[in-house]
Amino acid sequence: MTPVTFNDTFGWLHTPRGGVGRVAVLICPSLMQDALVSHVSLRLLADKLAEAGYWALRFDYPGTGDSVAEGDVEPPEGHWKAWQKSINTTADWLRATTGASEIAFCGIRIGATLATLAAAERQDVVGIIQIAPVIRGNSYVRQLLVQSQLQTGQPLPAGEDLVFYEFRLSPRTLDEMRTVDLRKVQFTGARKVAIYPRAESKLVDDCLRIWSGAGVQVTRGAWQNLEPLMRQLVIEEDTLADWSDVIDWLQKAAPYDGTVKAVTPAPTPLMLRGNGFVETPMRFGRRGRIFGVLCQPAQGRPDLAVITTNSGRDPHYGSCRQSVTFSRQLAKVGIATLRMDFAGLGDSLGPTGREHLLTPMFESDRLPDIKGAIDALERLGYRRFAAQGLCAGAYHSLQAALSEPRITALLLVNIPLFTLPGQVVMNYLTYRGSTLAHYVQRLFSIDGLRKLVSGRVDLRNILRGQIAQAKVRTAAKVQDVASKVGMADRLTPAHRMMAELSARGVRTLFLFSEGQSEIDAFAQEFGSQGEGLASYPGAEMRVIQHMDHDMSHAPGRKIGQALMVDFVASRET
Repeated sequence: MTPVTFNDTFGWLHTPRGGVGRVAVLICPSLMQDALVSHVSLRLLADKLAEAGYWALRFDYPGTGDSVAEGDVEPPEGHWKAWQKSINTTADWLRATTGASEIAFCGIRIGATLATLAAAERQDVVGIIQIAPVIRGNSYVRQLLVQSQLQTGQPLPAGEDLVFYEFRLSPRTLDEMRTVDLRKVQFTGARKVAIYPRAESKLVDDCLRIWSGAGVQVTRGAWQNLEPLMRQLVIEEDTLADWSDVIDWLQKAAPYDGTVKAVTPAPTPLMLRGNGFVETPMRFGRRGRIFGVLCQPAQGRPDLAVITTNSGRDPHYGSCRQSVTFSRQLAKVGIATLRMDFAGLGDSLGPTGREHLLTPMFESDRLPDIKGAIDALERLGYRRFAAQGLCAGAYHSLQAALSEPRITALLLVNIPLFTLPGQVVMNYLTYRGSTLAHYVQRLFSIDGLRKLVSGRVDLRNILRGQIAQAKVRTAAKVQDVASKVGMADRLTPAHRMMAELSARGVRTLFLFSEGQSEIDAFAQEFGSQGEGLASYPGAEMRVIQHMDHDMSHAPGRKIGQALMVDFVASRET
């Protein structure tokens, strides 16, 4: 796979064996959380397509991923039309670049809807693959409005923009999305469609009946092997989608033709320019298996670079595209950023032989990845480094700073723990926010007893989580008592970490969302207001109102990012 840039857009071009193939597949991702969860599986799809003899391109719509445009600023034509336009211009670029004579479209969720609308009007489309498509735009908009209300606590007033995740969607855009109904699509070119619905649906049945009646060859595929596109295990190693059925369908719809003359795509400048920034994709680490995007100020050459890490399983651009907006804010104040993917996440390959698995969030050693990033940046002339992370990314950034003396600043958002509590990390994190008495009270309510009898209560994991939590708190109390009577070191592991970092002159900013579960591990060590950090010069802590765990709520995200920018930039002035 080769990173490519075109039309203010970032993408990945996957080349077929021998560079031969008359068919190119354009992969249209979904939006927001759907895009985050399916990102690595779509990377695998593109690899499998290339192995089967097809060109494949993954790309970012305007305002998504690493594209130049901002999602919270609507273009003149609105987001919906801009996304459809980008699919057509990208398909044209793909054909012109590879020499492919035909295009197949593959989309997931709302990306399948956009792909179908674009493909239906083209004459060069050999087939359409729809993965869990949104049939009715009105249902999708209603879902967005419900999720927004759950986030803000109030319904969207009539006539106002919907500000949700990384987007600002105008009433016009919402209305355009509402009018979409795939049952009404008229296929002028593409006559072969494969649809993979997640569940039985009358809407899907209607599509099959209507499209078949119009002469389209429609195939309904099985969903079972595609479930990883829509869900992931929270913490442990996880599998990706199995694309065998999809590849089989495409090989029948558009067979591989090895007689087509090989094409060597013309090199494109691997650079994206925007307001105050210049971005370049990078590969580094052992055999170049780690990927990142270097965001630099448009003017000047700083010697400080901030490394942003994966938040959980999210790709390098982050939930709500937060790593992209953060890095571009830093560029405007003269600071560079490398937003990277850990091995086995995003666009970085995992260990040899395990490339098709998502690596564990906490148990994987991320120090080699971060060291590789610093080494690559040093070769470019950078001399000072900071690390930023959210949740698991914060944990790994902290651990790296303890072993990597070149890191001089840390930006840690909602760090959930300082050390791993044995083999029950997931249980500890899932159930840490409530006491055992709380669960007993809930279980012995009428509703709780019904859930217990029906098997909908995971009593075993609740107990394991409470035991892990009790062990952590008991160990802290024992340590405190033992230190007071001179039987043990007065410093807990967390305090030793901060003492070491402070002695080295490392500046650390802790940011937390409101809520006891977010700050629990930190408060046990340093107090709910961070008063225990007073002994460690350079360390600060803030609790931010209106910020949720993954910084998906725009008001809290903007506050948190502004604090981090100020914290890093203050040392530059």
